[in-house]
Amino acid sequence: MNSDLAFPPEKDPSFEAFLRLCADKGLSSRPQGIADCDRCDGLSDSSTLLRFLTARKNDPNAALGQLQQSVDFRQDRDILRLYDVVDTEDFEQARRFYPHWTGRRNKEGLPICYFDISQLHKTALHSWEESRKSAGWSFSEFEAGGCPKPDMLQMASVFHDSLVRFVLPLCTMMPDRCHPSTPISSSIYLVDASELGLKQGWNLKSFAQEISWLLSTCYPETILKVFVCNAPSYFATVWKYLKKWVDPSTAEKIEVLNPNEVSDVLKQHIDNANIPTAFGGAFEFTHGSLPAPDQNILDRLSWESSHQTLPSGPLKFSQGIDGKLTAVAVGALQGAKRNDIIARIDSDEKN
Repeated sequence: MNSDLAFPPEKDPSFEAFLRLCADKGLSSRPQGIADCDRCDGLSDSSTLLRFLTARKNDPNAALGQLQQSVDFRQDRDILRLYDVVDTEDFEQARRFYPHWTGRRNKEGLPICYFDISQLHKTALHSWEESRKSAGWSFSEFEAGGCPKPDMLQMASVFHDSLVRFVLPLCTMMPDRCHPSTPISSSIYLVDASELGLKQGWNLKSFAQEISWLLSTCYPETILKVFVCNAPSYFATVWKYLKKWVDPSTAEKIEVLNPNEVSDVLKQHIDNANIPTAFGGAFEFTHGSLPAPDQNILDRLSWESSHQTLPSGPLKFSQGIDGKLTAVAVGALQGAKRNDIIARIDSDEKN
């Protein structure tokens, strides 16, 4: 399983052409809505642009169109501004809807994300459907003194921004991997399908359709592989129905494992200490939990607190003129906006 995009694509004609197009449209410059000290990871950096080009089969014009659509969506829905002010409880509620980082990595250094599909039960899907009727949140409301009340699609985007703006850059900074000079740009999904109900599968249509659109449009090539684990015998029937609503590129990355296959297959890619106990490993992790970083990650960061834990809510990296990075907790906690440094990390790289 090869996780590396062709990076850096030095003198690659299609990438150079794409960079020129992006520069002409202002899409490779700092996005509006982020602070001056914020890193551009996951937004307009070279690794992100390469993901869009790869998703469009190295067609610069097609990639430009998709990138423009992504940028327009973020601007229209105020995603970057929402990231800094969203209520942490809303963010944590979103964690329960989507695959979320466990804090662990596979043997190649890619983040491992976990999801228990049984959490998409009737009540959860109903709240999603109700949210779709909302007009969403706008920054003008916040400036007028209103509290952020985003709809679920906005929250989905904010939550996935935490992957590209914090998790992938953090894993990229880790030197304990085979190719430490290559940016980490994708992740591994472990999906627990053991409690998937047949009727539940039929109810996932709208959810699958909308999330698939968001991922394929705004977060292309961020998924390397999806292992659907402990799949029930009727999963093939459900998947045949859902597959038509899933982006074809994502669908090709899905590998369905029955209970007898899970442990052996996962151990080919992940150390046992980082495999959740639900899949036969030694890592005690449950759906909705905050990340529990491996020891190498803990040691890489200079923590502001002795607790050495990643807090709830959105996180991002800021960078000073001296090149040093800080991991910052943002969002609003009990109505108070955060901008709390949780850890520091030395880096000569500037963004």
